[in-house]
Amino acid sequence: MKRKLLMLIVVAATTLAFSGMAVAQSSIVKVESQHNFNQTISKLKSATSQNGLMVMGHINQGHVLSMTGLHMNGEAFLVGNPNVGKKLFSVDHAVGLFIPARIFVYQGKNGRTYVSYDRPSAELDQFNNPKISMMAKMLDKKLDSIAQSATH
Repeated sequence: MKRKLLMLIVVAATTLAFSGMAVAQSSIVKVESQHNFNQTISKLKSATSQNGLMVMGHINQGHVLSMTGLHMNGEAFLVGNPNVGKKLFSVDHAVGLFIPARIFVYQGKNGRTYVSYDRPSAELDQFNNPKISMMAKMLDKKLDSIAQSATH
């Protein structure tokens, strides 16, 4: 009887652990581009401004990693809107951990280019604040639109 109970607990804990991992992983969006790396970058910058956001920062991770001997195409963009940021930061300054949003464009080992980002709502819902969650969902839609425009 004890063995069956222990087995049931192990199965339940394993199931719960894997279901939590699936939820955490589902917030990452990865869209394959129909364009090459440089074209995707160009389209991403244009789509960002067309969606009312701006590139607030840029990290050429491929260049930085080349110093270690790893050669890859990969650039991260911090995108946001100062007016939306002001609303978020006025509710809780800790949103700075996630805002501005980060979009990563990279060339995979298969030679294809991808646009990837974490849904702002998945990150910002942790604040348990309806105002922050509402704005995060709006940002989700904007990032979805940017990724689609940059890749198609």
